[in-house]
Amino acid sequence: MISRVAEHCYWLARYLERAENTARVLEVNHTLLLDFHLPAEQQWRPVLIISGIEDDPCEPTAECVQDHMTWERGNPASIASSLAAARENARIIREVISAEMWERINYYHLWAQGGAARAVYDADRHEFYAQVRRVNQLVRGIADATMSHGEAWEFFQLGTFLERASQTARIMDVKYHTLLPKGEDVGTPVDNAHWVAILMSCSGYEPFHKTPRPNPIDPGAAVAEFLLFDQQFPRSVRRCLWECEAAVTAAAGNPVGRGPSPAERAVADLLSWLDRRSIGDLLRAGLHEGLTHIVDGVHALGEAVHATFFAADIPAPAAPAMTQTQA
Repeated sequence: MISRVAEHCYWLARYLERAENTARVLEVNHTLLLDFHLPAEQQWRPVLIISGIEDDPCEPTAECVQDHMTWERGNPASIASSLAAARENARIIREVISAEMWERINYYHLWAQGGAARAVYDADRHEFYAQVRRVNQLVRGIADATMSHGEAWEFFQLGTFLERASQTARIMDVKYHTLLPKGEDVGTPVDNAHWVAILMSCSGYEPFHKTPRPNPIDPGAAVAEFLLFDQQFPRSVRRCLWECEAAVTAAAGNPVGRGPSPAERAVADLLSWLDRRSIGDLLRAGLHEGLTHIVDGVHALGEAVHATFFAADIPAPAAPAMTQTQA
């Protein structure tokens, strides 16, 4: 596959996933504000931090942050920008994706740019965010059912799960670390509400409560363990990294005798680091430090993916080493 096409498949998936994640965080924050009276700085500043734009001039008020993260085209993390970028990537590779997939992406892009989306946003914020969530879910379902599951699909998978892993770790770290800075609040109803908000931001509320736990543990530790280590939940960091590993391995297609690519080594290193630890280890060492390591590791994996598959100066792969018999 041409590296340019692979890169567009990869970024198409990342932008779709980013739009959904942004909608989830905004909706949960909006709902939490109805139940708890928190300072605006504590309530909305984390949304900007999660998106990597904490230095943005936008005031951390409910309407300002929601408007900036929803409509601002100059903000690359906004819902409107993400949907526009996804549509542009899809337009370039229309011959690779299915016609049904393109039609749905184009439809939602036009919907977001027109007055219909703004009318829903003004009338019912919950319904608007739910509609944005359904964009990615619907497109992924169409892609799964209509795209050939070859190289293009593997890069689509890689982009999806790389973005998910990063967003799950960021939401856990920034939202909780910023909103609950005081140790005396641990175990209070506000503390529990924040952990519920984190689960809902990652679409994990129902799966978390349906997962049996043999030993009762602190609610915060249980949520952190679920979102980091669960093997079946599709948004846990471990599960996302497994999916990234499978996609990278399939995309690399290394024959026997050839060493792993930088991308394969990067995802293997991060998985190895995670597998050597338990939630107890991370809590004792500092959950913030552990999550920062994961976010940095995912960023390094993204750079390794670019260097391995998309960079203009990709080196030719080395030939497999000859055995003594072959020589």
